Amino acid sequence: MARQRLPVNRKVEMGMPSEQFLAIQETRRSGLRALRAALLEVHKEVIGYDRGQYERLHGPIPAGQFVQLITEEAFFRWLDPLSRLIVEIDEELDGDEHHDETCRAVAGATQKMFSERGDEAFRKRYQEALQDEASVTVAHGRLMSVIGQLRQLP
Repeated sequence: MARQRLPVNRKVEMGMPSEQFLAIQETRRSGLRALRAALLEVHKEVIGYDRGQYERLHGPIPAGQFVQLITEEAFFRWLDPLSRLIVEIDEELDGDEHHDETCRAVAGATQKMFSERGDEAFRKRYQEALQDEASVTVAHGRLMSVIGQLRQLP
């Protein structure tokens, strides 16, 4: 049975040994996965916080109805930029190659989202959650650590 020939990668063509290229790709992929996991943790914690805030105003929400509320209720729209960023990382992870520019850009976009330069509506509500809920603070600390590590990738 003939072996299938893989396409030659442009990095390998530029003189980088394929083992080194594959190791760098795995490092970047691992960094993106770590960022995704940290963002999902933040997302989970702020949704839990926001659910409590919503239920204080509107009463208890059955579990099955809550998923629908998150996607349809204006109260939760502030979370959309965070959800979109997670989807963008998922799309990047679906690709075969991950470039350092892309990894740094994703880390930069994430850092911007959580800084004073980010979306004002997101920042305001996120700061409330950060100040009021210890689990959000812990998740935020992990996220900032991962961002720093991702920005240092080769």
